[in-house]
Amino acid sequence: MCIKITEKIPFENQVYHYCSLETFRLIVENKVLFMSGYHYMNDSSEEKYFLDVFEEEMKNLYDGLSDEEKANIESDDYMKKYMTRLSELYANVCFICCFSNIRDDLNQWRAYGDDGKGICIGFDKSFFEGLVKEGFFAENVTYKAKEELHSFISEKLISIKNEHSLITDSVKFTREVKMQIGLKRAKVKNPAFLAENEFRIGLYDSLSDDAIKQYVFDDIHIGATGLKQYMGNIYYLENNIKISPVDYRTNKNRLIPYRKLELGSELFKAIKSVTIGPLCQASPEELAKFLVCKCDNCFCGIDTIYKSTLTYV
Repeated sequence: MCIKITEKIPFENQVYHYCSLETFRLIVENKVLFMSGYHYMNDSSEEKYFLDVFEEEMKNLYDGLSDEEKANIESDDYMKKYMTRLSELYANVCFICCFSNIRDDLNQWRAYGDDGKGICIGFDKSFFEGLVKEGFFAENVTYKAKEELHSFISEKLISIKNEHSLITDSVKFTREVKMQIGLKRAKVKNPAFLAENEFRIGLYDSLSDDAIKQYVFDDIHIGATGLKQYMGNIYYLENNIKISPVDYRTNKNRLIPYRKLELGSELFKAIKSVTIGPLCQASPEELAKFLVCKCDNCFCGIDTIYKSTLTYV
């Protein structure tokens, strides 16, 4: 295996994961990437940005129902309860890992790279795209203004309602909303974050109609047995790559659910470059030895270790 330490790198088709030096060690030693629950992302305004528009369009849809359809509703606060349960459903089924299309970026170092003391891992973008299947995505985030988001969600809701009634066919309606709109939720951000140029991979679990009915419409949140079973699910991708059951980590005063994308030796094929943060004290030589030590004699695609040249203040 050859690892080159250089200052000039070809960065074609790479996406970059900024993290602390400790997280980098855990990624390499365990050959995993950590996919956190979308509901628990650092920027809480991201989720609210989408949900505010979604709730407005759902209200518009409800207000447009006929008196006959509304007569089937059991309570006056039906929509409030429905939106609360639907939001909880989304919170439990989506897990993502975030990257940037920009290498050695000052804002990324500050926000995600341990304030410049961490590592920026360059991954082959096509590697993740090759893992895509139903329930697993790998794509660039789209940045939509609220007007665009309103238009997108409104058109989808009308199309779904034409096939499945919100009231009399509510489970199938909810399933389609989850798949056609809810999935987009983890891929859309406010244009104010355009500079991040973000790429994401994620798991979006497709719950059964029975699970949706229990979670959204009944007074049990899947039930303890069903929830434990869902959290214990393992998902299989290509090349013996799998996504682990749900586990938890702490972040200050919060418990964060996550799943591990278990890459095994494929990790070393996916990584194409490593950039050492401007304030990180690990030397390129030390990093090269660490990677050789952890490579398990498998093919390693890491052909470059680079030291950031940014002036960090």
